[in-house]
Amino acid sequence: MKTQTLPEALDEFITRMPKVETHLHLEGSIQPATLLEIARRNQVEIPARDVAGVEQLFKYQSFHEFLTVFMALARVLVRGEDFEQIAYELGHHLADQQVRYAEVMISPRQHSYRGIDLNEVVQGAAAGFAKAQRERGIGVNLAFDYGRQFGTEEAWPLLECAIGNQHNTLVAWSIGGDERHFPPEPFAELFAAAKQAGLHVMAHAGEVVGPASVWGAVDVLGAERIGHGVRSVDDPALLTHLRERGVVLDVCPTSNLRTGAVASLAAHPFRRLFNAGLTLTVNTDDPVFFATTLNDEYRLLAGSFGFTAEELTTLALNAAHASFLPDEQRAMLSGQMQSDIAALRAELDL
Repeated sequence: MKTQTLPEALDEFITRMPKVETHLHLEGSIQPATLLEIARRNQVEIPARDVAGVEQLFKYQSFHEFLTVFMALARVLVRGEDFEQIAYELGHHLADQQVRYAEVMISPRQHSYRGIDLNEVVQGAAAGFAKAQRERGIGVNLAFDYGRQFGTEEAWPLLECAIGNQHNTLVAWSIGGDERHFPPEPFAELFAAAKQAGLHVMAHAGEVVGPASVWGAVDVLGAERIGHGVRSVDDPALLTHLRERGVVLDVCPTSNLRTGAVASLAAHPFRRLFNAGLTLTVNTDDPVFFATTLNDEYRLLAGSFGFTAEELTTLALNAAHASFLPDEQRAMLSGQMQSDIAALRAELDL
C-alpha cells in the first residue's frame, strides 16, 4: 500500500491538533543516547556500544524478538532517578506532539525480579512527569502492565503495590506480554481485586492471538480498554459485542507492523474496525523501539487509509473520552480539545 502525500493543510492540522495517548510503555520510550547513558551510570552491560548499535537492536522480525529486546534493555533501569529521567524526557516528547494528556504503562515485573523497589519506580516516574507538566503543561498518569507469562501468583504483590500508589498518579492495572501462551482468564481474580480497590483495568488482547483472547479480556476480566485488539476484526459477533459494550480498542498501527502482528500495512484492519463503528484510539505503544511518533501515526492513517480531518478529530476525542481521568477532569479535557480542534479546523479551512 502506497502512502499518499498529505495536503499541506491536513499535515499542519495533524501537527498542531491537540491529542491524548492511552497506550504507551515508559520503557519503550527511552531514547538510545539516554539508554546508553543510564547503562553506563548503572554499570549494566547491553548488546550495544553506541546509538547506531541500539537502533540496530530495534530491527525486529517477530513479536517474540521485540519482547526479548524490550526485557533486555529494561535491565538498565535501576534507581528512581533513572525512571524520573526517562519520564521527564517522555513528557517533553509528548508535549512536542501536542499531547495534552497521556496514560503511560510501567512493566513492574521487569524490575521487581531484580529486587528494585517498585515504590521508588513509581515515585521516580511520577516526579519526572510532574516536572514536565510544570514546564510544558502535559498531564500524565501511570498504569502497571503485568507480563502474563510470569503467572498469577507473582502478580499479587505487584497489584498491592499498584493499589498503594494510587496517590502517586497510578490509575490502572493491565496485563501484557506473551498473549499466545497465556490467555486472560486465569487473571480474573486479580482484575476483580484491582477494580474493587478503585483501579481501572485494561488488557493487551487480540494482538497476536485471535478473537478468543479479546472475548476473555472483555467478558472475564471486564477490561475497559483493549490494547491493540486488531484480531477482533475476524469475528463479527465480537465486533457487535465491543460496540454494544462501549469497549475501546487502543490501536498502534506501526507497532502491529513492526512486530508482525499484521502482515502488511494493506492488511491492517484499522479502517475496517473504524467503519464497523468501534471506538478506536491511536497510539505509539513503544515510540522509540518502533521509530514512530503520535504525529506519525495520525499521518499514517491519513496517508494510507484516507482518514479525513473529521475522522482524525473523532479519534483524538475518542482518546480523551476513554481516558481514566475523574469524570470532571475528563469532561474538561474533552471540551477544551473539542473547542481547540474546531478553531484549528476553521483556521485551516478543513
